[in-house]
Amino acid sequence: MAIRRRGKSAFPEMVSTRVYLWRHPEVTGWTDGKVWGHTDVPLTRAGREQIPPVASYMSTHKLAAIYTSDLQRSMLMADAIAKRQKPRPRTEQNRDFRELHLGNWEGLTLSEIKRKYPGELEERMNNLTGYRIQEGESIEDLVGRVMPAFWRMIEKHNHENICLVGHAGVNRVILCELLGVPLENLFRLDQGFACLNVIDIFDDGIPVLRSFNQSVENQKKN
Repeated sequence: MAIRRRGKSAFPEMVSTRVYLWRHPEVTGWTDGKVWGHTDVPLTRAGREQIPPVASYMSTHKLAAIYTSDLQRSMLMADAIAKRQKPRPRTEQNRDFRELHLGNWEGLTLSEIKRKYPGELEERMNNLTGYRIQEGESIEDLVGRVMPAFWRMIEKHNHENICLVGHAGVNRVILCELLGVPLENLFRLDQGFACLNVIDIFDDGIPVLRSFNQSVENQKKN
């Protein structure tokens, strides 16, 4: 995707609030196909190595505040970004930015879910946004907690640059809601580990996606 620089907007006379929306780095169990939501899993070695380049990249962008979920996989990257900022901005942990609660599916692979909870994956695919996982959440539940928190963040930092270190599901919900993409299509939006999305939200409420699912290396090339 070609990335247009700030100031090249179709609305040059308008002021925007810029959001640097990151996904957390790689977590343990990912290569085995395990799915995680609210479980506070640690990063892999590769995940830990993804943090310094992100923090270095963000050190060139002055931030008014940094927001993160309260899970360590997001907090570790948020803290590293904050340490490279001068002056250091406030980092705010918010449980509303946690990943989708996967309930009984937490820590299982898809094959294990099929075996332990037969028919549930099929039910979910037939009602992707409304299906609530046992002891967990639906995607509609996720929207209901993420988007109010997101808009409170935007209102608090009008015309400033802010950073949010979220999760794949959280980021997809935000992007779908801002861009008018039906939630049924949210899995068409890829969110790689430690990827960056840059969003400008203008005073008239129009969001403009400047960068999507970019690694630090790709971001530097554009």
